[in-house]
Amino acid sequence: MMHTSCWRAALLPVRTVMSPGAAMHEARIRSDPLVLASMVLLVAALGSLGLPRLLDLLGATLAPSGQALLDSHLGVMRAALARLVIADRVLPPLPYVIGGLIVVAVAAPVLSGHGVRGRAVVAVLAVGAAPLLVQRVGELAVVWLAPGDGLVAGDVARLPARFNIGVAGVLAAVGVTASGAWSVVAEAANAVGLWVIVLWGWGLASLERSAPAAARGAALRAWPFWLAAAAYAAGYALYAALFPLYLLLVMGAP
Repeated sequence: MMHTSCWRAALLPVRTVMSPGAAMHEARIRSDPLVLASMVLLVAALGSLGLPRLLDLLGATLAPSGQALLDSHLGVMRAALARLVIADRVLPPLPYVIGGLIVVAVAAPVLSGHGVRGRAVVAVLAVGAAPLLVQRVGELAVVWLAPGDGLVAGDVARLPARFNIGVAGVLAAVGVTASGAWSVVAEAANAVGLWVIVLWGWGLASLERSAPAAARGAALRAWPFWLAAAAYAAGYALYAALFPLYLLLVMGAP
């Protein structure tokens, strides 16, 4: 019985992509913390599948030159960028993590007044982040299909970001580079992010409507969708603000 429960929790994020309504209903009923754990593990596993290709490309772009001083510099760069690539592929996308924490911090106290448990909010958030699995699959295809010729080390680190079905992807396709705050906006404005916002908002609204304290036939309220959108935007803004510190922690001092 326990074995079956674990498998159902592990596969729930995958089923969300195929049938979001059924998966959201199951998350509300079960409120299983394994759902969140399985989401994190699946995102990490899919990201890790691209690591051999990325590390091979990185090694090719920073291959030893035969000059001791230059090779020492290249070795430091190779190790630092390898750590960055590994962290990027193994960790869940940090803007979504930050946004999810904001949603839980705000929605859990509000919904607790309707008799909704905090575990149910976390389970719905995990199910709502299922589009990240689709994103990882798309990034994996880009990494393995991209030609290795003409790439420099920075291009290798940014290779998965070429899968951006949104403003950043369109700008990259036409050769335009956004800078400053606009680059953050362009990166955040994508189809996967919109999908996550809709699922987060829909899940929280469904929790409120089906709560024990809710009136029968209660209308689907708009505040969960506004909360999801605001948390997503705040997640990207905080990530952009903390990105230099993140680079320092992962890559080390220059």
